[in-house]
Amino acid sequence: QVLADAFQGQPIVTPNDLVVDRKGGVYFTEFGSATVKTCVYYIRPNGSVIKVADDIERPNGVQLSRDEQTLYVANTNGAFILAYDIHDDGTIGNRRNFGQLEGARTTETGVQSGADGLAIDAEGRVYVTSTAGIQVFSPAGQHLGTIPLPVQAQSLAFAGDNKQTLFIVGRGSVYRIAMQSQGFAGRAK
Repeated sequence: QVLADAFQGQPIVTPNDLVVDRKGGVYFTEFGSATVKTCVYYIRPNGSVIKVADDIERPNGVQLSRDEQTLYVANTNGAFILAYDIHDDGTIGNRRNFGQLEGARTTETGVQSGADGLAIDAEGRVYVTSTAGIQVFSPAGQHLGTIPLPVQAQSLAFAGDNKQTLFIVGRGSVYRIAMQSQGFAGRAK
């Protein structure tokens, strides 16, 4: 079933990542192209689509905090994971830098961090794939460490028994890491 294929009469060309809130709404990113601006959208539970952010250089992964009061966005062309407060109507505000990404470098086209997929664990720690590996941040945005990988990862998710396996996809490979941490059980992603 198609939930949304256009916004204000313009086609949604490249939907990229999504997360479903407990109200039944869906936040998703559109990766964009040379002619399409990259944005973050919200499909409200009633099916209407709103644009919630168009101020991110290259939004990629999206994730909600455990209490669904914060939306995290991985900015592939930025040096930080971004965080936004979520309002009752699904809109977002108070953009801020949440966690500084290791390995971000400035090129002739701007900052490149490779930030992509996002996951959270039962303690609210945020995991992000990037050029440095899987970076882990505390709920306050403090960098706790990086899990190195032999290739750049694109996406990740906790799954398996008790959600204690971290599955990672990157450059044609799939990895799994047994974790002491447990993924957040309050939603599928």
